[in-house]
Amino acid sequence: MSTVSPSSQLVQVVPDNHTNTGDSSARVKYEDLVRNSDIFLEHLRALLGFLGNELKVPTVGGSTLDLHRLFVEVTSRGGIAKVIKDKRWREVIGVFKFPNTITSASFVLRRYYFKFLFQMEQVYYLEQSASSMKSAGTDEPQIGALVDGVLDGKFESGYLVTMKFGSKVLKGVLYHHHVQSPQQAMGTPPSGMPPASQRRAKKKARLTTVVDSQKPKCHRSGYNFFFAEQYARLKPEYHGKERIITKMIGRMWGDLSESEKQVYQDKGVKDVERYRTEMLEYKSAHESGASASAAATMAQ
Repeated sequence: MSTVSPSSQLVQVVPDNHTNTGDSSARVKYEDLVRNSDIFLEHLRALLGFLGNELKVPTVGGSTLDLHRLFVEVTSRGGIAKVIKDKRWREVIGVFKFPNTITSASFVLRRYYFKFLFQMEQVYYLEQSASSMKSAGTDEPQIGALVDGVLDGKFESGYLVTMKFGSKVLKGVLYHHHVQSPQQAMGTPPSGMPPASQRRAKKKARLTTVVDSQKPKCHRSGYNFFFAEQYARLKPEYHGKERIITKMIGRMWGDLSESEKQVYQDKGVKDVERYRTEMLEYKSAHESGASASAAATMAQ
C-alpha cells in the first residue's frame, strides 16, 4: 500500500520534533513513522506526554490493538475526517479481521483513534503545531459556567445530552437528582408512614400477586440493546461501579454514528414486533380461558 505525506518537508515534533538524543539532525518525517513502528510508538508517547496524556495501549477482543497499523490505514486514506466523509471506515476495520463476536469494533476503533492517534495525525501528517494544540486544549468549561445543549435520549436514571461550549461539542449524561426529606436522610419514615419492614413486606406481597409469568416481556429499545451489550463487557473491569458504567455507556452511545445506532435501532424494531405478536397470543389465550371459566360457572 502506498502512503503519501501531504508534504515532503520535515515535520517539527514535540516540542521541536527531536528524538530523545537531542540530536538536531534526527528529525522524523511522516514516512519515518509509517516505516518504523518503534519510532512511531516513541513519538506517540512523546506527543501524548507533551499534551499531558499517557499512552496505555488498549486491547480489543483480547488482543493488543496495533496502533501503528491503525494510524497508517487511516492516514493512507487521507486522515480520519476524509475516511469518515468518504465512508471508508469499514475498510479500515476489515484490515484487522476482528472476530464476528466483536459487534462494536467500528465504535471501539474510532474511539481509540480519537483518543490516541488524532493528535499524531494533526502534527505528523497534517503538519500542525503541537504547541497550538496544547494551548487549544486549555479551553475547557469551568464549574458553574452556562452551556447550551440538547437532549439526545432518555433512560430510567437521566438523559443523554450534547452540550456546546464555544467551539467544543461535549457529550455526556445527566442524572436525576433525588431530593430526600430530612426524615429520609436520617433514616426515619415521615409521620404516619409504617416502618420500612412493613412497607417492604407489603411491596413484596403486591409483586407476588401482580407478576404473571406467562405475560410476554416488554420490548426493549435500541439503546437498551446497546446498554446490555456494553454493560456485559464493562462490568468485569468496573465491578461495583454501576454509576461509572452507566455514564460511560451513555457517552459511548452519544459518540455512535447514525448508521452504527441504526444497527441497534433495528433490533429494537424487531423486538417491538416480537412483543406485539406475543401479546396478541397472550390476550387470545386469556380471553379463551376466561370464556371457558365463565361457561363452567354457568353450567354449575
